[in-house]
Amino acid sequence: MATSRQRKVTRPYIIFVVVMFLLMIFPLYGLANHVFPLVLGLPFGLFWVILLELIAFCVLCFFYRYEYGNGGKHE
Repeated sequence: MATSRQRKVTRPYIIFVVVMFLLMIFPLYGLANHVFPLVLGLPFGLFWVILLELIAFCVLCFFYRYEYGNGGKHE
């Protein structure tokens, strides 16, 4: 249950999840699915997946901090 002090990020979260999903499936992933160039010694396709996972982690941390704010402290 969301209290009145909690912010709702449902719509931006759903848009984010859909965009991340689309970047990981065939039509858009095909643009990044190459062995060369190597990035940090990884094939570009693997680097693409790792980069998207890191972006997803950071954005989800942001969504959490935005929605729950003051570390659980309510004024």
